[in-house]
Amino acid sequence: MTKKGNKLILIGNPNVGKTTLFNYLTNSFEHTGNWHGVTVDEKEKDILIENNLVTIVDLPGLYSLSSYSFEEQVAIDYLLKQSERESIINVCDANLLERNLYLTLQLIEMGINPILFINFDKEIKKKGIEYNYRKLSDLLNINLLTNSGMTKYKLIDLMKDKNKKAIKLSYINKLPLNDILDILTRSQKENFYGKENFLAIKILEKDENIIEKLKLTSYQKSKIKNIIDKEDYQTKIAKFRYEFISEILSLCKKEKKENVYGKFFIDKVILNKFLCLPIFLLILTSIFFITFSSLGDLLSQSLKTLIDVVIGNPINNLLIKINAPAWIIGLFSNALIGGVGGLFSFIPQVVLLFLFLSFLEESGYMSRLAFCFEDLFYKFGLSGKSIFTVIMSFGCTTTAILTSRNIEDKNTKIKTALISPYMSCSAKLPVYAVIGGAFFGKGNIFIIISLYIIGVIVGLLLSKALSRKILQSGERSFILEFPPYRFPNLKKIIIVIVQNIKSFIIKITTILLSFSVIVWIFQNFSFKFEYIPTSQSAVSMLEFTCEKLSFIFRPIGLDNWGIVASLFVGIVAKEMIVGTMAIINKLPNTNNFTDRLGESFITSGFVINFSPITAIIMMIFSLLYMPCISTIAVMKKEIGIRWTIISCLLQFIIAYFICFVIYNFYIGNIISKILISLSTLFFIVFIFYLSNKLTKKNNLCNFNCKNCKKCSL
Repeated sequence: MTKKGNKLILIGNPNVGKTTLFNYLTNSFEHTGNWHGVTVDEKEKDILIENNLVTIVDLPGLYSLSSYSFEEQVAIDYLLKQSERESIINVCDANLLERNLYLTLQLIEMGINPILFINFDKEIKKKGIEYNYRKLSDLLNINLLTNSGMTKYKLIDLMKDKNKKAIKLSYINKLPLNDILDILTRSQKENFYGKENFLAIKILEKDENIIEKLKLTSYQKSKIKNIIDKEDYQTKIAKFRYEFISEILSLCKKEKKENVYGKFFIDKVILNKFLCLPIFLLILTSIFFITFSSLGDLLSQSLKTLIDVVIGNPINNLLIKINAPAWIIGLFSNALIGGVGGLFSFIPQVVLLFLFLSFLEESGYMSRLAFCFEDLFYKFGLSGKSIFTVIMSFGCTTTAILTSRNIEDKNTKIKTALISPYMSCSAKLPVYAVIGGAFFGKGNIFIIISLYIIGVIVGLLLSKALSRKILQSGERSFILEFPPYRFPNLKKIIIVIVQNIKSFIIKITTILLSFSVIVWIFQNFSFKFEYIPTSQSAVSMLEFTCEKLSFIFRPIGLDNWGIVASLFVGIVAKEMIVGTMAIINKLPNTNNFTDRLGESFITSGFVINFSPITAIIMMIFSLLYMPCISTIAVMKKEIGIRWTIISCLLQFIIAYFICFVIYNFYIGNIISKILISLSTLFFIVFIFYLSNKLTKKNNLCNFNCKNCKKCSL
């Protein structure tokens, strides 16, 4: 019979291997990364160990029990509700034990008796450092387990051991905790039962979140102010903690040679203010070249040929052999095998892109990248941590937006989420590969790089514009650690790639398959449900509808009804743009399908065809015009419905404006130049109007005015 066991809560600083431990214990595949904010919400999973059902909870990383960001507040709120049936495992990095134990002391102050889990214990031995972990465990009187001696069963045994009770910290008696607690009422303290010392310490540290929850009276505020104004208790308490940590570690630590953790010779090059940006651009260019031009292109062509030989051709031959109706053959050949099957050929490029992104994450380079970009991004109203979101957006914008939670300033977080869809995600690769490949051949790699750069520039300029008045950033705050350079864990990378391939395939075989069939039906049947290929005069539902809407895109040269249909379907998923164009051009499934589709775009006999300028416009518009539905859903959750709507409108307007300017300057007639001037003026006026409108609605005040009604609330 299965017994309901305790909860095991994992807590620790960012980047100490907490989520890796969670994955090990639960056989999960949660994303891990070498930066602050990878875990943005608590994760839970039940596991069965020795007939005991144990719930493992992975809390977001935090440096201390004073919340400076969303995920830190999530962890603190969870700990305040912790019960006797829940065990805490405090994950520490042996390389950074002194700093990690700062959080351990705060847990002990909270009345928690944590299990100390020391990660990377083998790494420090290579540096000539050794800890006597048994002695450390005795000094703190808490259970301790190292990574090298870790098993699930040992962990359960430690959870069952309730005999040890963490020591009373010596510096507690040096603080006026009782004086603070005497001021509070019983009802104010009841939510902190068993954690009264922690409550008093937080008040001495002027923790706004804790003080706000107490709802102090004016009298209480005055009494507390008299106490905390006597000394700088924030500094004093921090000093007490670090002195205590230094004292106990001096009794446990043996060091054979002097080491400074976090300093590496290669950082002299990577972090050089003149070299960091060129190095980053060189790395990105190499990634794009391998992914889109050389190995990625070769693998994509090989996979498409394999799909044709193994699946496409046999199905077509079978349908013809059994004399299947023409519409059945068309449905399988164009919608299923042509539209959807063609997307499978881009899997190698998606794999390579995520492979390289995973290498950047796992190697320790990403945190250094954030440091390098801090000053540059600050000029555009962003944080250096925004680079995490920007880089991840090259893979998938939907998941990238979640990483913006690690940004402390609310307005900076909103701006980071707003600019994410301007980055070129992997779903847009088929558009660039097919259209760009048809017109620019091997030179398409430079077009693709240019598109990525355009997306970044537009995003940064938008952030700068919003920072002027609408979303002004708060005080500059940038706390970040440099993890050691590590050779990427191949198992982790394989897991990331498998998960993304799985997600890509599921999307293709569900949403994209469904919409491919829908698009094919709308393309091949009229409103009277006549089959178009056998009718002389009937117009398809798709052509009729999109023809009516095509005037909207005429000023940017994309008034072809087939292109309009592809763009509308692309809002569901960007991968659908190419699939829809293949269906509309009625390309049968043949060898070299991607090349055939590209050739159709430069042939006048097909519904959808481009000139070189409209091909460029199509790629730029696809890059900028609207996020997909899944991204819109995540944006709504993260930044609210109002900013999500504004984001979608801004994206469409900006994409339209940029394409309008490029297309009409290329045409070069006088009327178009007048229209460009007027549209530019209108765009500027609209931005200022939107700025004033949003500023009036914004409840956040960046000033501290004595006579301001808003400030006095």
